Amino acid sequence: MLQQILFISVTVLTIFISYKTYSQIISNIKMGRDFNVKGSLRTMLLVALGQSKMFKNFLPAFFHLFIYVAFIFTQVELLEILIDGFTGTHRILAPYTGVFYTLLISVIEILSVLAFIATIVFLSRRNILKVQRFHKPEMKGWPFKDANLILLGEILLILGIFTANSSDLVLQGRIPEEYHETGRFAISSFLADSLFYKINTGTLKLLERSGWWLHVLVVFGFIVYLTISKHLHLIFHFSTLIFLHHLQGEKWRICR
Repeated sequence: MLQQILFISVTVLTIFISYKTYSQIISNIKMGRDFNVKGSLRTMLLVALGQSKMFKNFLPAFFHLFIYVAFIFTQVELLEILIDGFTGTHRILAPYTGVFYTLLISVIEILSVLAFIATIVFLSRRNILKVQRFHKPEMKGWPFKDANLILLGEILLILGIFTANSSDLVLQGRIPEEYHETGRFAISSFLADSLFYKINTGTLKLLERSGWWLHVLVVFGFIVYLTISKHLHLIFHFSTLIFLHHLQGEKWRICR
């Protein structure tokens, strides 16, 4: 019950802060000029869904694809986390989806490993290899720090996923009445067998909850942080045409 109250409180606070900040952004966008919806839909599909801009350079595009696909798939796991947080359940989808659940989480874990590799590559390109385009005058200061913070947040998110999943798998064998059988996940099964199985039950419970909360807090923090980040486009690429318009005949409104 205490965890539910804490989760609901953090969620409400995130919604409140987000509402205030995003409302201001939306208000500014509504001040923009009219545009033709057909061309904008095409642009949204190519840039937001197709990530067309990224594929101008093969290497960053290749690694960026890992992060992008992992981001899309982890939203399913996030949905379960939100339901569990509000209801006080644990892996509520597992009993109803069976082997599909095991497959889904395994795919998310594999994508998370690929995203982790991509994140390390991007951090290295910026901070160790010092690729020239990341050190131009317009990239200094906040833009450079912003990119690093996002990448570090990605690492924390992945750490939370594997800590929670690996601890959970060991606990399933020790306390089956509390931790529902999920099957063996692709990556965390290896981590559970090699690293987590020696840890005592009390510590495992703490690790499982810590990983779960780390995932939640990074996601909520990311939602709030986006308002001051260049990555704000992750939300408005998809939502602009739905939420930020005034119907005026065949035209809608968008920022200049």
